[in-house]
Amino acid sequence: MNVQGWRCERAIPTVDVTGEPTSVVVGLIEQGDRLAAGLRVGDGPAALVPLETGGELLKVLRETLESWWRLDGHRDLTPEPRASR
Repeated sequence: MNVQGWRCERAIPTVDVTGEPTSVVVGLIEQGDRLAAGLRVGDGPAALVPLETGGELLKVLRETLESWWRLDGHRDLTPEPRASR
């Protein structure tokens, strides 16, 4: 899944809220003569992740996952990503 301008991509397969296969993609995006960290879901728009907020993003994601686990995660019924048709 190489998108023009993206380097060092890593796609994490998952499903969207309707159960359809998608992926969360992280990588480096060419910004002129520099690279920036980026994040996108599937083929959607990319969001730049500035160094200053990258750590905060990870912290909030961890806290969200921990809250979900305490509230309902132990009953996870999320379907596994389905193979592409």
